[in-house]
Amino acid sequence: MAKRISMKSIHAKKFLNEPIEYHKSFSRGISLDCGNMFLIFISGTASVNAQGKTHAVGDFSAQVQRTFDNITALLKSENVSWHNVIKTNCYLKNMRQYARFNEYRNYFYKKLKLNPFPASTCIAAELCRKELLVEIDVIAAKKKNK
Repeated sequence: MAKRISMKSIHAKKFLNEPIEYHKSFSRGISLDCGNMFLIFISGTASVNAQGKTHAVGDFSAQVQRTFDNITALLKSENVSWHNVIKTNCYLKNMRQYARFNEYRNYFYKKLKLNPFPASTCIAAELCRKELLVEIDVIAAKKKNK
C-alpha cells in the first residue's frame, strides 16, 4: 500500500473566501510536505474579494493588481513570499492586454527585487467568469526550518 503524501489546504480568509462557499470543489492552494522542503501550489487566482465577488469589473489594471494582492496573501498564509515563487501560469482573457499585464508584472517583481524572476507561461484563455480578465496560478518552494 502506498504511503499517503502529507499535504494541507491554504487559506487567506481576510482576502478570499473559500471556493466551497460558492459551490466550487477546489482548494485555494495546497502545501505539500516534501521532506526537507514544502512545495506550495496556488490554484488559479483572480480579482475576487473576500465575499467571492469579482473585484473591479471591466478594469484590467485593477484586476491585475487585485490578483497579485490575492496571491501575496495566500503566499503569506504559508510564511512565504514572491521570493519563493518558482513558476507562474498566467491566463489573460485577451492577449491584446499582454503588454499592460507584463508592464505591471515587471514593475511588481522589480519593486520586490526578485532575482531571478519566476519562470512563467502566459496564454489567452476563457476564464471561469465572463467578467474576469486575468488569472494566475503559482508554484513556490520553501525550505523547512531545522
